Amino acid sequence: LFHTLWNLEKSHLGFDSKHLTTFTAMPADAPGISDMSVSADAQNAPVSVAAITYQPVLERIRHVPGVASAALITAPPLSSRGIQSNFAIVGQSSTSRDQAALLSAVSGDYARTMGTPVLRGRMIDDEDVSSTPFVTVVNKALARKYFAGRNPLGKRIDLSGMDSRMNSAYTIVGVLADQVEGNVGGEVLPQILLPQQQIPTTSLFYQALLRNAVGFVVKTRGDIPVAAEMRSAFRQAAPGFALDEFQSMQEAVEKNTFGQRLGLYLVGSFAGLAVAMVFVGLYGVLSQLAGYRRHEIGVRMALGASRRNVAYLILRQGSILIGWGLAVGLLLALLTAHWAKGFLYQVQPLDGLTFAAVAIALAVVGLIAIVIPARRAASIDPMVALRAE
Repeated sequence: LFHTLWNLEKSHLGFDSKHLTTFTAMPADAPGISDMSVSADAQNAPVSVAAITYQPVLERIRHVPGVASAALITAPPLSSRGIQSNFAIVGQSSTSRDQAALLSAVSGDYARTMGTPVLRGRMIDDEDVSSTPFVTVVNKALARKYFAGRNPLGKRIDLSGMDSRMNSAYTIVGVLADQVEGNVGGEVLPQILLPQQQIPTTSLFYQALLRNAVGFVVKTRGDIPVAAEMRSAFRQAAPGFALDEFQSMQEAVEKNTFGQRLGLYLVGSFAGLAVAMVFVGLYGVLSQLAGYRRHEIGVRMALGASRRNVAYLILRQGSILIGWGLAVGLLLALLTAHWAKGFLYQVQPLDGLTFAAVAIALAVVGLIAIVIPARRAASIDPMVALRAE
């Protein structure tokens, strides 16, 4: 249990949660915002809300006093908002349509804001717009799963399946370190990050990712009233948006692990009670045995037995009880270990080191419990013991 708690505290999140706040912005049906259509190309396709609203808002947020950086992310870590999509790697067989990953739209400065390292290549930046070559960044889990032993940079990802209306392939320009997804300690799924301004307004992904609530992350240099400052920035740049769900990433991590921690604390409390019962039980049993054998001890000492011999006699009895108890306890633990799997994090149910440490700890507790009755038995005056009988 302590091993699991330690692992939870030191778990790799994939981002720096200090002074990091997330919130959502939801567009209202205000004139000039949700229905704005500006000619963007020869086909008169509407300009993306990312270009006309989100990017200007980000620029304003980044100039707020106390803000170190800010970025848009449609599916922040631990939010479980990512949408899953099939994709194909251009140049591979058609069976690659079975490949799937979580899809998110991000703005520039995302990796720096989150404190997530870029392992290869570069991160998406604000210069990746609809008029530049389409690029994407994948996480380490995707690179490991679908490009094992190969360099993913330069490979192209096709998202045009299932009539998504994504007509252009995206070139992989970077590999981002893994971030936790739904749960701390859970499996990290393959993820594809797309520039927010390179998602065609005619695609299904545009509707799913950018036309509803989107997430923002803000890194501050200290404690500032983030909610008030962000609402002020949006009132000036995008008054038709409603902001909600302000939460620091530290709070998100604590909330995400609350159930696991609570279960561990409860089980740990029962385990501590069990250890206390072991101590009290052994002490009581051996004290009673020493009392029953008081006359015998007096006779042994009258016949020449040393106090060390008497102490050894009691210690031997206690050690036999401890040995049998540990043997039975370890056997039962081995048989029921799989039931504790849901409480563990980065600890195997049959972890040999943990079993050995627990056995040693219980043996030490048991030895402490039997030392006191052994010392009392060794201090018996043989004349007093014989006279009492």
